[in-house]
Amino acid sequence: MIVATNIMLMIGSGITMIDNSVVIIIGRFIVGAAAGAYTSFVPKFAAEFAPPEYRGPFGGINQFMCTFGIFVMSALCIPIPNKPSQQLDYDSF
Repeated sequence: MIVATNIMLMIGSGITMIDNSVVIIIGRFIVGAAAGAYTSFVPKFAAEFAPPEYRGPFGGINQFMCTFGIFVMSALCIPIPNKPSQQLDYDSF
């Protein structure tokens, strides 16, 4: 299943390179579905190879890193002013 998800991820990434907004949205949906599939495959895969005393932490660190990755991507979407000295006027919003 991990190999099939990798193929789905490559197809979705290739689709997002087409210069059409609707096609990009479809490609991003496919990539998101593949990323969601990884969150269920990887803990099971890690639990098979981890020693019994480390199975819990290995599954937990995977979920923590997924959540941390979502946080970092959300933080990067915060608008940054072009000039560092530029003050934003919040009253105009």
